[in-house]
Amino acid sequence: MWLCMPCHYRIDADEEAFPTEVLVAWKLDHEKRVSELVGLDLEQSLLRLAGVRLHHDLARDLLQWLDGHRFMYFEDEREFPDQVWNAVQDLRWKISNLRGRVTDSGSPFGAVLAAIDDAVYQFMVALSDIRVSEITVTSGYPEFERFSEALSILRSGILEVSAPLARQEGFQFEKIPEYLMPKSDGDVVEIRSGLTSGGKK
Repeated sequence: MWLCMPCHYRIDADEEAFPTEVLVAWKLDHEKRVSELVGLDLEQSLLRLAGVRLHHDLARDLLQWLDGHRFMYFEDEREFPDQVWNAVQDLRWKISNLRGRVTDSGSPFGAVLAAIDDAVYQFMVALSDIRVSEITVTSGYPEFERFSEALSILRSGILEVSAPLARQEGFQFEKIPEYLMPKSDGDVVEIRSGLTSGGKK
């Protein structure tokens, strides 16, 4: 299977991280990307390719961020609600920043960001009438049970879209355990530039 040189380097470095379905998706993406360059001048072609590269970089940056924050994988009873709240606030700002750098909000990666943004919003709404810093971290307490449920829904919402994105990017989560991942349905996220012919969205 022929791919670009950077992709071959990544695959050769860790073959087990790239299952067949990911490689097939990459091949189709490469073919589509090349076909979209037909008829464009050099400047337009370079802009298009740069946009695709940027989206891949942003995707991996997001995945690394998620894997590095323990609210994505620690058991609820070991978490401090106020620290989770602050981390989710940080995620909210990060998503806002990433959405500002994506040229096409309707692209697959734009949809991933929108889904995570919505999950964050729902988490905050669910706990909006609670003083999060005063929640007693004990199973059975109503406020802690609400916090645990909201956190579980948040994680599920994030992983539902970030797990397929990770497979597409060949990214391996190191801290988020496999049992938290949604079952794979073979879907992959196609990352593409938000530019079309003539530079229009």
